[in-house]
Amino acid sequence: MTRADVLVVGAGLGGLAFAQDAARAGLRVGLLDKARGVSGRAATRRVTLPDGPEVRVDHGARFFTARSDRARTLAEGGVRDGWNAVWTRDVARWQAGQVTPPDDGHPRYAPPAGMSTLGRTLARGLDVSTGVTVTSLERLDAAQGGGWRVHSREGQSWEAPTLILNVPAPQLLALLGTLDPGSHDPVPAVLRGHASGEAARQAAQVTYDPCWAAGVILRQDVPAHWRALRPDHPVLEWIAREHTKRPDGAPPALTLHATPAWTRANLERTPEQVLPDLLAAAQDILGPLDAAQAFAHRWRYSIPAVTAPGPCHWDADLNLGWCGDWFTPDPHGPRVESALLSGWALARRLVGA
Repeated sequence: MTRADVLVVGAGLGGLAFAQDAARAGLRVGLLDKARGVSGRAATRRVTLPDGPEVRVDHGARFFTARSDRARTLAEGGVRDGWNAVWTRDVARWQAGQVTPPDDGHPRYAPPAGMSTLGRTLARGLDVSTGVTVTSLERLDAAQGGGWRVHSREGQSWEAPTLILNVPAPQLLALLGTLDPGSHDPVPAVLRGHASGEAARQAAQVTYDPCWAAGVILRQDVPAHWRALRPDHPVLEWIAREHTKRPDGAPPALTLHATPAWTRANLERTPEQVLPDLLAAAQDILGPLDAAQAFAHRWRYSIPAVTAPGPCHWDADLNLGWCGDWFTPDPHGPRVESALLSGWALARRLVGA
């Protein structure tokens, strides 16, 4: 990574949206992410079947909406360019064995190659280092040139005048805590008296709903006309027929998302332990499943339940900011689009355009 003007920790959608705009404004931006790829929870698992076909399962973010003008431009531009598509305009509901068709008609977008395509599209032309777990932050004094230094679990360090954090609120607070090790105050001394001090206290109020997710590759599709289903069920709150997002002929597959309550009660179990329960719940709703392969994945920080006010945080005195879907950039609630809006808003505050 070349010397950056701005260092972004977290190459999720908010961080990528910020970085694209900052780079367009002429800033050198470097991004670090602990995962093998970009996109954060807009994740796509690739499963290769024994007979050769690859199945793609969006086991994180389910789809994305485009209520704002800029998100609509991105989404519809992706449709024209071929990387994006309108997946469905409705989500059916299931209750006590009955499926009720919806009538809202709002477009839900899902790239045919998987939700991670959105992040990869935003990452084009950016300087991204993956497989980097940032473990601590350091504020540099004037003798050191000012700015920020971050350290990784892998023993590397990076410096930049400006630092942007695009991570879940609990992870943000953990990183900020490394600025003042041993202190019991949630606000490190270096942030007190600055806008970042109050913003850190607001971040401490953010809470998340966790989610156990499962991907199920089927030998035979379930008998259904719907593409997505919201069950009224104690275990599952979401079922998607994933192959309906893919080109014709894709092997049938399902994504299952557990309810927040069930996930909390089973949060510390292993994927191998929860998978049979998730499959049993799906069969309770759909009938027998002929599963060829299945996996489970835990999202500890899935959907923000209590969000921070405003679209993002920027502290011009410290050259420090953060963004993410746990902010409130509009009244429509946490979702993929809110992460994008948060990142774009932070870039506007930084570059003034």
